[in-house]
Amino acid sequence: MTATINDLPYELLSQILQAAAEFNALQGPLYSYGLSQAPEPLQHAQLQRVIRGQLSPDTLRFNSTESLRQVARRWHDWAAEYALETLYVSRWRGSERWMQSKTLGTVHSQPSSIAVYRDPYHSLRKTMQLFEANITLASCVRRIWFDGYYGAETNTMIFGILNRCSNLNCLTLPWTALRYGDENDWSRLLGDDDQIRTISSLELLAVDLKDSQMSNINNRVDKKPLNSPHVNFRGLKRLKIFGHSNFMPLMDEDLIAISHTARNLREIHITGTASVTIKGIEALADSSAESLEVVEHSPRAADGFAHENPTFVPKQIDHLCQKILRCPRLESLSLTVPSLCEGLFADTSVNWYGEMQIRTMTICGRHPLFLKNSPDAQPEFWRVLDSARFLVAMREKEGVELNIEIFVNNWIFEPRCFLVHGNFDSAVMASRGMWLPERSHSSKGPYGQTGLYGKDDSPYESISEEIFKDGLEKHYVHF
Repeated sequence: MTATINDLPYELLSQILQAAAEFNALQGPLYSYGLSQAPEPLQHAQLQRVIRGQLSPDTLRFNSTESLRQVARRWHDWAAEYALETLYVSRWRGSERWMQSKTLGTVHSQPSSIAVYRDPYHSLRKTMQLFEANITLASCVRRIWFDGYYGAETNTMIFGILNRCSNLNCLTLPWTALRYGDENDWSRLLGDDDQIRTISSLELLAVDLKDSQMSNINNRVDKKPLNSPHVNFRGLKRLKIFGHSNFMPLMDEDLIAISHTARNLREIHITGTASVTIKGIEALADSSAESLEVVEHSPRAADGFAHENPTFVPKQIDHLCQKILRCPRLESLSLTVPSLCEGLFADTSVNWYGEMQIRTMTICGRHPLFLKNSPDAQPEFWRVLDSARFLVAMREKEGVELNIEIFVNNWIFEPRCFLVHGNFDSAVMASRGMWLPERSHSSKGPYGQTGLYGKDDSPYESISEEIFKDGLEKHYVHF
């Protein structure tokens, strides 16, 4: 009997079909096209065909397997798993016009057009209808991202979709899902004592809402699922919170509630938010100290420094620098801390490597020493830099490259190179041109490097630490 491709082992057949799908994706359309300046009644505008945007990866995968799905049932099942493995469900935005022509090639110089309205929740509704009708397709989804759905009504549809995705592993949700989802929604999603199913990665994205959305009485509800003992984050390995919102934002209390059961986190990413402080980060880090590998906390603007400093709370035995050292598996760190001391770099047995960023404004102690207005804090800060240099040198002896950067206000300190990065134009003006340090171009800062927004627009330069100290003594530069 003649062997066919279907007689091959599934692993080999899968590789062949994947190669065919990737080739089909390259040969097919990679962009969506549209028409600009469509003429309206009594108006004359030149019509142009334009590229509207690149097709999303899940659309490319679905289109690339269209021909494969029609060959055989085995191929169809493989194509469904391949195409639906990662799903991006986005809210439709804006408006568009469809031309009264079957193909762009037949468009004339003076075509007519009609305005088109589309349900902004069309993709969400169709996805829910598809998974309701075919639970097998829903089981193919491993990662899903919902973008632009922030209301209570759409969150109900989101959880309706998630309840049918039995093999889901990674999930990106609007932050409002922690307000509108009840304990049953979250317990089914995370798994309870009777379920093996659980997600390992959870991302919560926040944005500012319009006044109409915030004033809608249907959206002003909080079901507080985190207060339920049935909501358990024990299977979560990665937690990411990105962005800030003017409507029911995520707070430290939410992170503390999550930390009660999230004891196996490997990665914590809290960025771009003004409502979460180091208090919430500390709670998560304490509960997952034995498994934690990555910590990132980059607050929005300077809000991360404006909250109460846990270091100075009465009856607190250990401050944050010592607690971080008790995370034995920690490898990568990007942290905004209320205060910093040389104790953070005291343990040379740590596994840190790569880029490590610390943002602070204060030196640790029973009485805070603010670098901006406390001369006594400066000698302590130089000892912090020396301690960081010693740790970098010890890691290099072990064959590990570690680069530590410490951010204070507008300055970026790079201890390994004895450099300070920043904008020194105002210092030169203050000295009336008498203080002209040897400056080199710096690729660091101002935007996107310091973790603070609204910084200087001009490029940063770098000078040596000794020259910077000289500028401090002469009051040409300030912390």
